[in-house]
Amino acid sequence: MSAGAGPAVLIMARAPRRGEVRRALEPLLGADRCVALQSALIAQAAGWAGSVAPGAVHVAHDPPDVGKELRLLVGPHAALFPQNGDGIAGRLADAAARVFARSNGPLLIVWPDLPKFRPEHASAALDDLRDGCEVVLGPVIDGGLYLIGISRPLPKLFALPEQAWRSPDVMMLGMAAARDAGLEVGILRAERALARPGDVRAALADPLLPAEIGRILRRGG
Repeated sequence: MSAGAGPAVLIMARAPRRGEVRRALEPLLGADRCVALQSALIAQAAGWAGSVAPGAVHVAHDPPDVGKELRLLVGPHAALFPQNGDGIAGRLADAAARVFARSNGPLLIVWPDLPKFRPEHASAALDDLRDGCEVVLGPVIDGGLYLIGISRPLPKLFALPEQAWRSPDVMMLGMAAARDAGLEVGILRAERALARPGDVRAALADPLLPAEIGRILRRGG
């Protein structure tokens, strides 16, 4: 495949398997609806990615044997491959390297945790990268990240120790590491992920919540 110059999107996806996803929401939604929610979030993220980077959507999945399951959610055109590497940092580094082997453009890495990815998430990140930022971080309100944008392969960014990637302060640690490496950093608006029961209540209060996500959350509640 020839390398493309436009943006690419990499989705880091955990397969929607019962008892393995959205476990903090199981007391509210039940295990089956957590599976349904995970499926809907992956499909929504894939649809968003397809509009941002047509022909350059990549899905790194865990566990490694779920390609056929995820194909039904992400459509026929996304490139699917298993996550590989030690811990979060190793898996991110490996997946990003695979995408950059196919693409010369900027890369947006996302986790399918938001109730809705909007066009503005992509446009703001890509604008920052075009304006000279080498790294763009999208923070989650309660800790963690929903998006990382990079303009080129940046191995140093993924050199944070594993405990840092699992910390609620990963955004601040990532900023510090990027700046220590001399990288220009951009920050997107903080968003609320669907991780805890309080996040469900907040999502249901949003009039722009996608109908399919709302149906799953309401019937669960």
